[in-house]
Amino acid sequence: MINFRMLKVSDKYIWIPVFTLVLLGFLMIFSTTRSAEAGQFVSRQLAALGLGLLLMGFFTYLDYKHLRYVSWGLYALMLVMLVVVQFSGSSAQGAQRWMNIGPFTFQPSEISKLVVIMVLASYFDIRREKANIITPLILAGIPFLLIFKQPDLGTALVILAIALGVLIWNKTSPTLLLLTFTPLLSLFMRQNIYGWIIYLVILWGVLYFSRVKLNELLLILGVNVVVGIAFPILWGMLKEYQRLRLISFLNPGLDPKGMGYHTLQSKIAIGAGGLFGAGFMHGTQTQLQFIPIQFSDFIFSAVGEEFGLIGAGLTLFLFVMLIWRMVLMADEARDNFGSNLAAGIAVMLFFHVFVNIGMTLGLLPVVGIPLPFLSYGGTSLVMNLIAIGVLQSVAMRRQKLIF
Repeated sequence: MINFRMLKVSDKYIWIPVFTLVLLGFLMIFSTTRSAEAGQFVSRQLAALGLGLLLMGFFTYLDYKHLRYVSWGLYALMLVMLVVVQFSGSSAQGAQRWMNIGPFTFQPSEISKLVVIMVLASYFDIRREKANIITPLILAGIPFLLIFKQPDLGTALVILAIALGVLIWNKTSPTLLLLTFTPLLSLFMRQNIYGWIIYLVILWGVLYFSRVKLNELLLILGVNVVVGIAFPILWGMLKEYQRLRLISFLNPGLDPKGMGYHTLQSKIAIGAGGLFGAGFMHGTQTQLQFIPIQFSDFIFSAVGEEFGLIGAGLTLFLFVMLIWRMVLMADEARDNFGSNLAAGIAVMLFFHVFVNIGMTLGLLPVVGIPLPFLSYGGTSLVMNLIAIGVLQSVAMRRQKLIF
């Protein structure tokens, strides 16, 4: 029997921003698709919302500790789905990401984000003081490569961000920062093969005389070497449109009617909103559909145009409030497993918001990352609501209930 009294100890400061953002998302989806059969998009999103609310309720009342025992099985199942989708998945817009089961279509890559959080939380709970860097990177690296191959660069980067975030949260090693930032330097130095070799020698000397453990020294050097060797290969694996996206990010005006078009039009829409916005369903860029598929990854540009700086600022405030409460739940969780679950979800949401809004403002390259709770997409909405349910399960069990 469901005990509704448990809801009294749930975190209302998580419920409020979530449902406000979901409502705003429906308004923006309706506005951005008004002249393109809006009812069809809204009805599909409503169906996803209904399923998401049911699953969110289930995971809210389910003791999150049970997830520790099924996380490894879910991880194996996730890998199977990611492999299967490579051969029999549905394709759209140059990517093979969707899997069909009867009348339902979903993206295994969206599911993988939450599963990776669960398996990393389980690993750090089992290993505790004996945890290392290599195993979590392998656990995240396998789905990263499978998702990157689809190709889905945005979701692959989310997986990488989750792994690094959880590693930092667990204070695995002070060398983690070197593991995070030195490959970026290696990537930059790789443009000159001789300069790159000199850089690797200097890096080895710094690590050696800093008395870094041998396994960590080899790992850092190995990652730098792999990054330097693999970059030309990975660049060749990218689709033409993905390479153009990265190039157009550096100079949107280079292809204003091609890959730079989305970024330029998005910046125009947000700038046109001014302080108070043009009003709901009155944004010129939005209503005249200057931004293709705006209801997906570029939905924040519609918020900025129709509700202005104030509306965009309030939206950001809701996200900041939500992420802050997630970090607080991670800090107050009763055990290490719950703490890592909450921390992983916080990192996932932060990365989504940071990258999505950054690319709509032209500050980051377009990599195809939706804005949580606002962007159109059934699988994304359902998985985000499940994540909120898991988070509330951690929140409600922070302390022993007294009835």
